[in-house]
Amino acid sequence: MAAKSKTAAQIRALARRHTRAAIRVLAAIMSPSGGAATARVSAAQALLDRGWGKAAQPVAGEEGGLAVLARIERVIVDPQTTNDKKHSSGEAGRSHTSD
Repeated sequence: MAAKSKTAAQIRALARRHTRAAIRVLAAIMSPSGGAATARVSAAQALLDRGWGKAAQPVAGEEGGLAVLARIERVIVDPQTTNDKKHSSGEAGRSHTSD
């Protein structure tokens, strides 16, 4: 487990060495002459996320979040008990004969 942690730390350190260059590239792509509009938007978003952090996403059911629209419930039914109840209530078990 320690080897994975050490390797991850080494990779992070190597990637961080390129931070300034990566920001310069993103800023160049973001400029009007930097490329397609989608590339400029992606570059701008990456710069904003890096500089200011990603915007908080409200969780469903919280204030400002999406409303909880449904509830899923799992019910385990004993078929024998269910059949007994139907027979005693008269719902099932009646003979259906044609007149």
